[in-house]
Order: sequence, then structure tokens, then C-alpha cells
Amino acid sequence: MKLCDLKNGEKAKIVKIGKIGELKKRLVDMGITAGEVIKLERNAPLGDPQEYIIKSTGIAIRKEDAKNIEVEKIEG
Repeated sequence: MKLCDLKNGEKAKIVKIGKIGELKKRLVDMGITAGEVIKLERNAPLGDPQEYIIKSTGIAIRKEDAKNIEVEKIEG
């Protein structure tokens, strides 16, 4: 499943970050790496970008970029 498919409050483990160019390096620098747990905190009023929590830090990612991040949903 893709990161952009999560619903508010759902958590997932990052499996793979696709080819998104220079943005990939910035995401990795912020801690978005394979194996990390990420949670969708909320959507912007118009649905884009989405706010995620990773390592106790909130970050905003556009849906277009979140489509390139593969995750496994974590239940509970």
C-alpha cells in the first residue's frame, strides 16, 4: 500500500521509498527510512498536504510524493 492511502490516525511501517529525486534525500535526512513507523496525523483542509508523525516529529508531505512511499499498515 502507498503512504497516501493511510487514513487519519493509522500507522504503518515504511517498506520502500521510490524514485522521487532530490526529495528522497531530504526525506531520508528527516528520518523517513525503511523500517520506521509513520502515522498519518491529519489532512490539510483541502486534503493536500498531509501531516505525518515520525520519530515524534510532524512533517508535511504532498500526496503526489506520498504515492512513491510504500508502507505496510500496522494494526492497533
